[in-house]
Amino acid sequence: MRQIITVATMKGGSGKSTLASCLAVHWHLTGRLPTIIDADPQRSIARLALRERALGGVPVVEDATNDAWKTAQNLAASGRPIIIDTPGFRSQATLACIAAADFLLVPVKASPLDVDRMLDTLNSLIDGAGGKRPNFRCILTQTIRDSVIAKQIRAELIEAGFPVLENEMVNRVAYAEAGLWGATPSLISWKGPAAREIAAIASEMDGIVGIKQAA
Repeated sequence: MRQIITVATMKGGSGKSTLASCLAVHWHLTGRLPTIIDADPQRSIARLALRERALGGVPVVEDATNDAWKTAQNLAASGRPIIIDTPGFRSQATLACIAAADFLLVPVKASPLDVDRMLDTLNSLIDGAGGKRPNFRCILTQTIRDSVIAKQIRAELIEAGFPVLENEMVNRVAYAEAGLWGATPSLISWKGPAAREIAAIASEMDGIVGIKQAA
């Protein structure tokens, strides 16, 4: 069974690349064999993979062309999970990667500046790939635990019919610090709070898409 997970958003600074790399490293450490396709021209994940910890050995394939979705499909033929980090804006490449995905993950930054544009942006992103609406979840990122704004954004998403993961990515310096070494929090401190949050997100996604154990 193919397992292509596309991480996409149309709002910069939402933690898209951080989320994609953290999930990939977590699944790698728990016995899966994921591959990341860095389809973002900014090459954020590819740059991380060049640093000392090299994302713990997770393979990163660069393809910022409109054919990145074909690269994903070819790699997915192995049966291993593929995570696509897309451009942080609406593009043909982004829409094609969404259309090719078995699951779409949409990070939404918990910021009051994002609320007004949020729903229109999500509709444009999710419906723009054509065909039927993909299996997807939104995830709140850079949140402050139990903050009013995070609760308000979650409520607006749900009211508008956008399913939201129960778990969130809390705004922690651990993500940026780990990135200095080409790592994620799971590689720095497996039992630390950031690593536990990533584990909870990954576990919730496992229950939805069933990321497979390596043979």
